[in-house]
Amino acid sequence: MPHARARHLVSLILRKLRFSPVVALQGARQTGKSFLAREILKEKLYDYTYETLDQLAIREFAKTNPETFLKQRSQFKTFAIDEAQKAPVLFDSIKYEVDLKRIPGKYLLLGSTEFSKLALIRESLTGRMSRARLYPLNLGEVYKLPPNPSKNKLLVRDAPRITRQQFLTHLERGGMPGIFGIHSTSERESAAQDWIDLTTQRDALSFANLKIDADLCMKIFQKVALLEEPEAGQIAKTLKVDLRRINTHLHVLKSLFALHELKPHPLGTGKSRYFLCDIAFAKMLGASFERLLYTWLIQEQLSQRAYKDDRNTELYYYRSLKGSLIHLMIENQPNDILAAKLFSEEKIMSRELEILVAFKKKSAKTHKVTLCGLGADNQVHKISKNKDIINIYKWESIG
Repeated sequence: MPHARARHLVSLILRKLRFSPVVALQGARQTGKSFLAREILKEKLYDYTYETLDQLAIREFAKTNPETFLKQRSQFKTFAIDEAQKAPVLFDSIKYEVDLKRIPGKYLLLGSTEFSKLALIRESLTGRMSRARLYPLNLGEVYKLPPNPSKNKLLVRDAPRITRQQFLTHLERGGMPGIFGIHSTSERESAAQDWIDLTTQRDALSFANLKIDADLCMKIFQKVALLEEPEAGQIAKTLKVDLRRINTHLHVLKSLFALHELKPHPLGTGKSRYFLCDIAFAKMLGASFERLLYTWLIQEQLSQRAYKDDRNTELYYYRSLKGSLIHLMIENQPNDILAAKLFSEEKIMSRELEILVAFKKKSAKTHKVTLCGLGADNQVHKISKNKDIINIYKWESIG
């Protein structure tokens, strides 16, 4: 059963519950939040209860009687409330209870909408709530491996733990628990389409004050999957839609965790670029092999770092004035950068390596720069003219 796989986030949630009175577990719909709280955490926590506001009667009672709703479960050490954002009034009542008696691990709040985007929630629980985010299953979780222990900045391992075929299968199927295990391509794509339909036609429309257009959300998903430079301006240009309207819709889709945002490095040019939250959706929408690789790389980096509770690392991409691209810039301390290019073809062209070298030369006076890449095979390139060494690791080395 895909949902029953061990999730690398569990240890972090348990740690946060030991110190914080309220822990928010958030992530895109169907990433496994409910199963994790209802089944996995139940086995690891004592004196624990779970309710979901997806049930109409429970949701309406929580809205009209928030204090009573909480008091009815006050005898439990931990009360998990799924889809908590559907009853925003609860958050003021939780604040009141926490301020009366600050008990670690009292509330676990699950949601498929970013709480910080809701002013009432943000103001109510500032300083009282710790956060954890659940992503679609990463490579290690899909293949039932323990968390990646690599200390390398790019999280690569010298010896991959999975095969090339397993990696390519992951690029084909993604990591959504209810989708990746479907063997039939047509059925899997149908399930991916259902997820997109629910997100665009129901979840996005819940932001009623923003006048969201479901059809435009769908078109944005398509452009994010297909455009070489999926920036707001490019999406607006190709769809012939006002940029402000595109930005509003991108804001909503980010708030639903349906899109990842990757910002440009300050040393380069360009605007934020967007990625679908799972490879399966990019695949279903016709993304190229390079785009699938890039989507996977961003999700893998974000999930592994989030589960390690890494708050010090910033991820960027780099674009030169001439349009040359470095796919990932990893900066975990000031002026210390790992610049990584993603190679989607088996043969690596020297001009692609020169992009890395040119960046290092440009920033040498202000930054310490390490160069590397991800490709089909492990390689070491020595650039004799500049005395640079560029290590290329196999794609699957990050798993």
